[in-house]
Amino acid sequence: MTAQAQPSPAQPRVVMRGSAVTRIVFLAVATSLVFIVTRLAAIQISAFNGQEFDLGDVMIFTFAWTFGPTIGGFAGGVGSFLSDASIPSPFAPFTLVIKGTEGILAGFVASRNPNWGWPVSWLLAGIVMVGGYFLTNWLFLGYGFIAGVYEVPFDTAQIIVGGIIGRPVASLLRKSLPRVLA
Repeated sequence: MTAQAQPSPAQPRVVMRGSAVTRIVFLAVATSLVFIVTRLAAIQISAFNGQEFDLGDVMIFTFAWTFGPTIGGFAGGVGSFLSDASIPSPFAPFTLVIKGTEGILAGFVASRNPNWGWPVSWLLAGIVMVGGYFLTNWLFLGYGFIAGVYEVPFDTAQIIVGGIIGRPVASLLRKSLPRVLA
């Protein structure tokens, strides 16, 4: 009996080696959890355009750092989009792109370097999220520059909380989940 080398805690340990059904189930569960956490763990921060502070970024970072860019991007984009669409919110189509890109970047960059990939991915994904919503408020939805600036500290706080909580949860998941996915 030979000892197996343990993967680095910084690398996604859960490798997707299963049937298409298994992959779809994991994708559906991740997407559902992003939706549920985003919708239920939210505080309204602005009465004029429906902006909220939520904990959905915790789930996006957790899934991106655990399963990589595909699940992180899809679950982040679609789960967050469904949350906005359920309000309904004019942010929904922008959220699909912004949160999807956040999950893809977080998963992709973190998986490329086991030593420093996750903090760099956290920073890049954070810039995309904060900058994306700033531009959405200011230019795309026409709420103005001040509305864009108003949301920046709240979005920054979401990214910070998402990374602080998502990092240890992703690490725990990588250590505890079996190697079943593809």
